[in-house]
Amino acid sequence: MKLVVFNTGRLGALQDDNSVIDLNFAFAAYKKSKGAARPYAKADAKVPTDLHEFILEGDRGLENAKKAVEYVKAGNCCGPGCEKLVFKPDEVTLHAPLPSKNSKIAMAGANFYDHSVDAYRALRGDTTTVEQLKERVAKGEYPPWGFWKMAGCVVGPGAEVPYPERTKRMDYEVEVAAVLGKGGKDIPEEDAMDYIYGYTIVNDLSIRDGPRAPGPNGLFYAKNFDGCAPMGPCLVTADEIGDPYKLKMKQWVNGELRQDGSMESIIRGYAWWINYLTRDMPFYPGDIICGGTCSGTAMDQTPRIDGKTDPKLFLNPGDEVEAWVEKIGSIKVKIIAKQ
Repeated sequence: MKLVVFNTGRLGALQDDNSVIDLNFAFAAYKKSKGAARPYAKADAKVPTDLHEFILEGDRGLENAKKAVEYVKAGNCCGPGCEKLVFKPDEVTLHAPLPSKNSKIAMAGANFYDHSVDAYRALRGDTTTVEQLKERVAKGEYPPWGFWKMAGCVVGPGAEVPYPERTKRMDYEVEVAAVLGKGGKDIPEEDAMDYIYGYTIVNDLSIRDGPRAPGPNGLFYAKNFDGCAPMGPCLVTADEIGDPYKLKMKQWVNGELRQDGSMESIIRGYAWWINYLTRDMPFYPGDIICGGTCSGTAMDQTPRIDGKTDPKLFLNPGDEVEAWVEKIGSIKVKIIAKQ
């Protein structure tokens, strides 16, 4: 199921024609049709309007949501109090499917073979091939690294992202984000995929100025600024995605294709990261892990000469950026001058 947060913040199911079904009201209508008393209360308990609360319902919530969708598809279009159940695309405003402002967002860095090889070539003149990098990974000579993005930096489809004053080199990275549906600590790698509820897109916008961006100070301000984490358009449940490592991914800037890759190039998968990140530290339902990006970023396609990079491939105010992932969809945002 493709779950969305829409209009006033209600939970919906995105359909193939881009219409949205209000799951809470649809389930209330379904329960009323079965003669249930207090259908609104039952809907609030079993198919909450809040995405995070719905995730906490787990498989039972999804089963009830599917009943609601089937009820609507059978031709029923009104809630118990004549509420609208189906919204046409032009009646819908989508928000980021961020489960909670308390959600942790962990970002895997340099976690795709093609992106890593191109980046090292551009930044250092390194001639390491993908095959050689795979050998280094197998020998334990390529340590993992990553960073956090703050949930307050998340924006949804159609957002306007202010261009930070301190940069002339703002970059983009299309990423597949895994959203956890269960919490745990010290989660075994062999069990970790069962903890994933679904997947969405995060466009990891970054400041690339400076020789050591995102910076040595540990605060990673180059990865955390207003609007730097466009997310959406929906949260697709894991059963509908299937194998996440087969997903294609693309990125356009002003209609020009910049990134064209696949999750097949990922170095360390979600199970590895879940195990790694939950050592001594609990993760909760709604926490997020982004797997990294493929080749084609402005940074990995711009050779550094005398310590500087040509800014022409980097983003500028007025640019429109679209990130797309197979089975999930696309999210567009516009970069604007800081007000």
